[in-house]
Amino acid sequence: MEIYLSKAAAIAGMHKRGFTNDFQLFGNDLLWIQEKTFIRTGDFSIMEYHWFRNESKKGTDTILFGVFSHHHNVMGILLNDYACYSAKTPPVIIKKINEMNLASAG
Repeated sequence: MEIYLSKAAAIAGMHKRGFTNDFQLFGNDLLWIQEKTFIRTGDFSIMEYHWFRNESKKGTDTILFGVFSHHHNVMGILLNDYACYSAKTPPVIIKKINEMNLASAG
């Protein structure tokens, strides 16, 4: 997995490697923005993630997830901003990160 120093560099690098679509989280499903299609939890995996601290807004972090939907054969980026004091990482994302870590360990 590449290491990036900024969000812009991460997005550019991920685009070069094929993560060219955009996703948004709705409950446990992803909305594939370009196709206006929902992707169910079992139909996508997190391939990588990059965590950035927002220095201008203390307590807010941005996480870029590299997502692959095997059912649709599409790769893209899920971008989430988290305020440390108000939001927690959604359980579906924690599950997908754990699955990614298990796959890379095996």
